[in-house]
Amino acid sequence: MNRPFSAKDHLPAQLFSVAQIRELDRQTIAAQGDDGFTLMHEAATSALSVLQHHWVDARKITVIAGPGNNGGDAFILAALAFECGIRVRVFTLGDLTKQTSAAQKALNMAVQTGISIERLSTASDLSGDVLVDGLLGTGLSSEPRDEFAQAIAAINAADIPVLALDVPSGLNADSGVVYGPVVKADVTITFIGVKRGLLTASGPDVCGALELAELSVIDSAHANIVADAERISWARLHDEMRGLAPRRGNAHKGHFGHVLVIGGESGFGGAAMMAVEAAGRIGAGLVSCATRPEHVPALLTRRPEVMALGVNSGLELAPAIQRATILAIGPGLGQTSWSELLLQQVLGAQQPVVLDADALNLLASPGWHCEFSERVAVLTPHPGEAARMLGMTVTEVQTDRFASARLLAQRYQAVVVLKGQGSLIADPSGRVALCTDGNPGMSCGGMGDVLTGVIAALLAQGLNAWDAACLGVCCHSAAADVAVADAGVRGLLATDLMPILRELIN
Repeated sequence: MNRPFSAKDHLPAQLFSVAQIRELDRQTIAAQGDDGFTLMHEAATSALSVLQHHWVDARKITVIAGPGNNGGDAFILAALAFECGIRVRVFTLGDLTKQTSAAQKALNMAVQTGISIERLSTASDLSGDVLVDGLLGTGLSSEPRDEFAQAIAAINAADIPVLALDVPSGLNADSGVVYGPVVKADVTITFIGVKRGLLTASGPDVCGALELAELSVIDSAHANIVADAERISWARLHDEMRGLAPRRGNAHKGHFGHVLVIGGESGFGGAAMMAVEAAGRIGAGLVSCATRPEHVPALLTRRPEVMALGVNSGLELAPAIQRATILAIGPGLGQTSWSELLLQQVLGAQQPVVLDADALNLLASPGWHCEFSERVAVLTPHPGEAARMLGMTVTEVQTDRFASARLLAQRYQAVVVLKGQGSLIADPSGRVALCTDGNPGMSCGGMGDVLTGVIAALLAQGLNAWDAACLGVCCHSAAADVAVADAGVRGLLATDLMPILRELIN
């Protein structure tokens, strides 16, 4: 089996907020001693190179430039393309009297080459081999309106490949949120550093292929600004050997931990079974499952390797907890009195714990608040569960996934995995990693249960909570990427990942 390769593994590990990029930009411009035109020219040169790389045969391009510095990049690109013999048509909109001096110089450069600058209207003809989006850039904080909304609609309706400069217009580069109309780019070239919002929430859906031009940012600026987050993937962690150590020949099952999966309320036994199998496939030495008694026969039929325990009360669970080294609770747990009794036993224990699904929903209920400062814990909410835990709406959580993940980690004093496109891992110190593996086929029942088992097994084999969460999320997502490589995203089942997980972890 070929090892998975993320389409974003050509990007660096450092992810920045928009404010950090602006500071890098400011310090570099100050060092260059001009108004920013030099850096703008360098950005446009890089963008033209990317355009010619992706569309080798492009002979005619249409450029749409806004009134800001993003438009300045577009004007210079137009001039450079024209000088290369490419036919160029440029449309502009917005109040050009408010341009910065650098953007005004860029406009003048385009005019001096002989390019005609036209105002964009609903009657404008957007044609050519490539359309360049230089409308809005990173300054967006609300829904594009009026002529900008109309321009975005026209770009998307033109049926022409789109190169977006820095960020597709309409996308918040900090959060990955789309407020309204947004350009759907085929390629995005982003400048100076990778903005974190390009890789999470709706960012990957509208960026297309993502390229980075770091430009001539001075080393001292990079030294002064610590990246806001880290980009991780299975390939990157594998290459950096951030995984499990090789096993010694005289090892035995006791060296690799004992995972106890707790869940499977009546009618939901499959969730616990998937977590159990995932823990085994990732290499836990022993795996037990405490579930409703009626699920035990099916569990043993499916996986005779598991030690199955039917429990009807919290007291019946206590001996199994004492034998385990890692606890994983939540898959199929439900929110009944039975569920509450089991969770109480787990919260009173001392072993490292992974909490998912209804264990998190119960924690979010009145009277259930718990923080894990004295205990190793990994929480794996999806946005709905995170919203309940934070007392927010799902929209509020998704509006700033980075802040939500950090707040959860601080509030519960645990490592948190905020699942979704561009899953985030956060710890109480504020550290955040973003996984760029994964695909839409993972939007199916049982995927979270499998992830719970994966992380629990990595904890059982000696990884700390941060490393187990990072490797677990990437291995889980990469396995899904392998699974859809031949058959496509529709119809992927959580259990399809099991044999692939075993191959990847080895």
